[in-house]
Amino acid sequence: MHIIFRTCDVVNAVNNSPRPFGLDKKTLIKICFKSLYHAVQEIPHHITVLGDKLSDEMLDFFKGYNVQFSNGNYGNDESIRQCIKIAAGLPDDEWVYFCEDDYLHKPETFRFIDNLIAEKETVLKLPPNSFLNNTFFEPGKTPIVIFPPDYPDRYAANDIRQYYILHSSDCHWRQVTNITFTFIAQAKTIKKHLQLFNKSSVGANDGLLSKKLFGYKNFKNKALCLSPLPGLSTHMHADTITPLVDWKALKDHYLNL
Repeated sequence: MHIIFRTCDVVNAVNNSPRPFGLDKKTLIKICFKSLYHAVQEIPHHITVLGDKLSDEMLDFFKGYNVQFSNGNYGNDESIRQCIKIAAGLPDDEWVYFCEDDYLHKPETFRFIDNLIAEKETVLKLPPNSFLNNTFFEPGKTPIVIFPPDYPDRYAANDIRQYYILHSSDCHWRQVTNITFTFIAQAKTIKKHLQLFNKSSVGANDGLLSKKLFGYKNFKNKALCLSPLPGLSTHMHADTITPLVDWKALKDHYLNL
């Protein structure tokens, strides 16, 4: 798996949402990256850190890790396009993780994801009465995208649509139809929808990306997006914390590591 960790410590939060546990941005980046770095050691991987106007403190921090590193003056939109450019240059079958710098990961994250990828033909073999059947959904042909967190708004009373729930050998996976710019996909999926990815980078429009990329019941020229239950990571904003996980304990562990 090729991981592209996109990071900037100049802006605390693009949407001005408060951070949990009173964390400043530099500390947040460090613990999130540590959690990612330690979790991914369980699988073959390559990490590219794409820095955007990083401070000297953060430059020194990343020097302590075995990663491919670059630092430029991009801005949010262009840094997304730089990630897309890297992914589009990879072999078709390579899995790519676009990872923003404010996601905290559980230790088992990549083992569970790697197992899902290995088992996907079996996981996606659906019963004859499945509502996904006869909707252009073809196991082995319909691409999958993996979104590691489990957003709490998916449990809101006004979200009444039905979603398919599957299971791998490790956990359950819920079909979702909206994501951020933190997700896992094969390089060939990025290449196939390259125009959409580049268009969605303008204003970091993850809503446009989600609407055009993911199928709900019709999967013609669409992808199936899966999110784990319970979540394997959390977006570190006060209002987007993945439920049913002791993130404070994990934060404290990496803070003291």
